[in-house]
Amino acid sequence: MSIIENKRIARDFIEQMFNKGNVENAHRFVTPDFIYHARGEDIVGLDKFKACVATDHTTFRDMHFTYIDGIAEGNKVSTTWILEGIQQQEFRGIPATNKKFETVGVIIFHFEGSSIKEAWSIVDGLTPAIQLGLVKTNF
Repeated sequence: MSIIENKRIARDFIEQMFNKGNVENAHRFVTPDFIYHARGEDIVGLDKFKACVATDHTTFRDMHFTYIDGIAEGNKVSTTWILEGIQQQEFRGIPATNKKFETVGVIIFHFEGSSIKEAWSIVDGLTPAIQLGLVKTNF
């Protein structure tokens, strides 16, 4: 698969999975043994990934990823994005705040042929914690 095609697939994956929540189409993008590394855990397999995304969509109202850029080399694509949303339900023991947050992150996709085999998500977690009032600052 070409670098240009891999970048397109990565961008479409973000749009379909995270923005539109079309988890039933995940098999079109990833291998059956897909691994998603996020939030300090390894989400192994398509069903667990679908459940993770579905939970995010109910927890964070108006969740939207704005794709900023993609850089590709070999079988890898690195994407940068801005994430916005409103925390409307409990998340990892944090009660719903009903406040809006915005943060930035990177996902590095590893391809096997024309499918994503593995993805590593790195997110700035401090900024939304401050915006949601979970962390106090003196500045």
